[in-house]
Formats: sequence, C-alpha cells, structure tokens
Amino acid sequence: MPGKASTSQLAIDLPAPRRLGPALLSVYQAVVIGYLISILFLYPYGVPVGEFASLRPPDLFALAALALGLGGVLVSGRVRINRMLFGFAGAFVLFELAAPLIGAVGYRRFSDGISALRMAMLWLPMILLTMLAPPTAARQFEDRLARVLTVTLWLNLAYATLQIAAAVGSIPYAALPTTWLEPWSVDKNFNVIQGLRPAGFFANSTALSVFGMVCVCFFYSRFISNGMRQDLSRAMAAVVIVLFSTSRTAYAACAVVLFAGWWLLNGTNRQLVAAILVMGALAILFAVDATVGIEAAFSRFQRLADVGLLADPSFGSRVNRIWPAAIEAARDYKFGTLIQAPRTLPLVDSGFLNYYLQGRWPFLAAVIVLLGGLWITGLVAFFGRAAERLGVLALFLAIYLTAALAISNPLRSPLMAFFIVYVLWRLGLERQVIEMRGQKVARLRNILQKA
Repeated sequence: MPGKASTSQLAIDLPAPRRLGPALLSVYQAVVIGYLISILFLYPYGVPVGEFASLRPPDLFALAALALGLGGVLVSGRVRINRMLFGFAGAFVLFELAAPLIGAVGYRRFSDGISALRMAMLWLPMILLTMLAPPTAARQFEDRLARVLTVTLWLNLAYATLQIAAAVGSIPYAALPTTWLEPWSVDKNFNVIQGLRPAGFFANSTALSVFGMVCVCFFYSRFISNGMRQDLSRAMAAVVIVLFSTSRTAYAACAVVLFAGWWLLNGTNRQLVAAILVMGALAILFAVDATVGIEAAFSRFQRLADVGLLADPSFGSRVNRIWPAAIEAARDYKFGTLIQAPRTLPLVDSGFLNYYLQGRWPFLAAVIVLLGGLWITGLVAFFGRAAERLGVLALFLAIYLTAALAISNPLRSPLMAFFIVYVLWRLGLERQVIEMRGQKVARLRNILQKA
C-alpha cells in the first residue's frame, strides 16, 4: 500500500521482511560522510586500472555506500521517493547511468561501460540516503555536512595561502604536502598551483573554485535564512577561496549570488555584508599590491578587458577552434557518442556541449530540466515568504551552474553531484513541512468557522 503522499515526498511500502534499523541508517550516513570527506581531500589520487579507469580512495567509500544502500532498500519496509529530487534530476541521472552502458554495447567498447559505474558512484550514495532516511534525519545530516564543509573551508583557505606563498618564493615548493602526493595523482588535470592560482587540496584551481562556490551558496543561504553571523563568516571565507582561484566564471557567479542574496537581508545585515565586502576587498587589494602586484595577480582579467571576450585566448579558442572541431567530429555519431564525449572527440570543455554530443537533444533536455527546476525553486523562494528563504540555495546553485556549464562541466564534479542531490532533498522536505503547516492552519480555520 502506498504511504501518505505530498507534493514533495512519496513513501512507498515494499514487501520486505523488516524495517531499516536506526543503527544501520547511522552506519550508512557515516559512510556517506566519509565519502564526502574523501572526495574533498583524496579525489585526485589513486591507482590506474587500464587506459581510462582508476581506483581512488573515494571509490572505496562509494562502493561501500552502494552496497549498504542497496541492501537497505532490499530489507527496508519503506522507500521514500522525494518528488522534487526525482522530478528535476531523475532524467539526468538516468542518462548519466544508461548512456555509457548503451554506448559500450553499441560500439563494442565494453571497457567504456565502466563510466556508468563511475556515474553511479557519483550520484547514488546520496540518492540512496534520501530514499532510506526519514525526514527528521535531514536536519541532523545538514549539521554534519555544515561541520565538514566548515573544517574543509578553513583548511583550504590556509593551504591556498601557503601555495601562493610558495609561488612567490616565500616558502619552498617542496613544503607543500600535496606535492608529496603528486606521484599518486590519476587526474590528468592535476596541478598543485598554476602561476598564482592555488588548488588547495583539490586537483586544480577550477576544482577549488567549485568548492568555493558550493560553500558560498550553502553558508550564504543559511545566513539569509537564519541570520547567524557564523554562517556569514564562513560565506565570506568561501568568497576569499573563490578570489584565490581567479576563475572568471566563479567571480561573475559569486558577484551575482552575493547581490541577489543582499536584497533578501534586513537593513542591519545589508549594511554588515556591504561593509565586510568593501573592507575585505580593500584589504585583499592592498595585500596583493604589496606582494605580487595587482597586474600580475589579475592579468587574466586585464587581458579580457584589453582584447574582448571573443579575442581572449581562453574563450576565443573555444568558440573559434575547440567547439567547432568537436561538433564536426560528432557528425559520425547519429545518436551521440553515448560514452563520455571527451573520450571519443577532440577536447570538449563545455558542459552543455558535452551533454549534447553525448546524447543529443534528449540528454541536453534533461540538463535543462535540472537547471530549470533549480531556477524555479529558487525564484519561488526569492519572491516568496520569509519562511521559504532557504530555497534561495537552489537559486544560487542555478546561477553558478548556468554560467559554469558554458565553459566547464561542474556536473561531473563528485562534490557538485553530492551537493545537488542534498539541495533538492533538503528543499523537498522543507516544502513538505510548509505544506503540512498550511494544511493544519486550514483545518483549524475550518473548525473555528464551523464553531
């Protein structure tokens, strides 16, 4: 018999021998948190297995989570289907899992089917948690997630500062711990520091910028929702992480996020945020000018201002050379490459283009549904009641993803996949609570009217 349904969550009773015990659920949540910690610190490292595959420490946590989660589904008497999560992200995740398998069989390159396992390890640990955990577990999980992100944020801020110090010669390059792990890197884009762009504990500065934007979205939305100053301090620390990365896309998205959130603050908090941003910007500019010089630190932005967007060596090469070459080569694939496009085509560094080439319009439509769901949820919260302010987290995420997918693919970041599932799960439950409160108020009003 189906359980009680709401517009956000549907509980389905299954013919299972027993309920999922709280001890097993606690173990599963611990494994998922361990998986998160491993992708925050150990994702670039591992052991090569074949030409394209590798075994990384996070894979061990992901496989353990899959085993426990699928086992929990089999023994649990109830599986929860979060309608917001599956409605917005379901088709996209299905394409991510199925397309590599179909391509491996169709093109008789069975080793490419491993990509499906990689996608399963990216998406399913958190999805299985949403299916097994009761709504009350979401708040506890958020508290643990906040603690992990907080510790990781401060560690990366300190370590990125050390990396910049090494780049300018203030400390030896060999003093950076991640240089000791470089021989174990299986990420082809691994780069401890590129010029003055630090990577923190991640593979490169782009991955650091993704982490910074995740933290900006998470902690800034919490501050808007609850007004706690510690969340503001963490959000501002994340802004510094984004500044260190010098990612122009992250800069633009971060500015829009900060401005959009600023409109939702009360007068006192508006003044506080404005003062922190102005004083922080002045302090950073002074420090940069006194050390490496503003021109050297922000040369990528000066170059863009001098020559324009299309003539910029980075973006211009994409528009004029990389993307046309990839589209031309893709004509040989009637139904798309199915396996991940960069394995069969020239360099594809645009997320939108990658998904179009891999699965043509159906795959791209699934991406648009995911982004559209985040935009709609976020805008409803932005213009809605104060009780729904936590929903601006979806808006912030949509702003960043829409910009970043033009020139990179953050949806293939394990951290971003983890966070998207969490956001849709958490907001789906939040909407369920608001609806239940509204129903109670309506019933009470009817009772009073009848009396």
